[in-house]
Amino acid sequence: MKRILLALAVSAFAAMGVLTGTAAASGPEPPGKEIVELECEGIGPVTVSVQRNEHSQGAGQIVGEKGHGIPVSFAFTLTDVSTGEVFTEPAEVKGNGHAHPNQSTTTCKGLAFEGEAEEIFGEELPPEIGPGDFVRGEFEAQVIIKQ
Repeated sequence: MKRILLALAVSAFAAMGVLTGTAAASGPEPPGKEIVELECEGIGPVTVSVQRNEHSQGAGQIVGEKGHGIPVSFAFTLTDVSTGEVFTEPAEVKGNGHAHPNQSTTTCKGLAFEGEAEEIFGEELPPEIGPGDFVRGEFEAQVIIKQ
């Protein structure tokens, strides 16, 4: 069930491109890229350009500054705000935890999407979520920051 929720959430996230609106002032997105707003511990808000493919695990380029971030783990939470029910997907860890083990990481969080479930998921609603429920998808990543 959790895998179905994650797959639906990732599909909705990729299809909507909801993270592009807040970074419009930094110019048009490069082809094949998406602009993402993150809040990183010890750094604050960061705008990053990432590949659109939801299976991509490549580096994200920091927009307007020199540097990039390499994700090493990614966790996702879907909250049905209408009912208070929370669905979490355990962290996906790059290289089974052996990728970049000697480098320090920074925790970065972001909002993937929010809105009415029917608008986000379309006809493929998760069984526990009603079409009119307000849902929020959030993610947390451990990232190696290189500047």
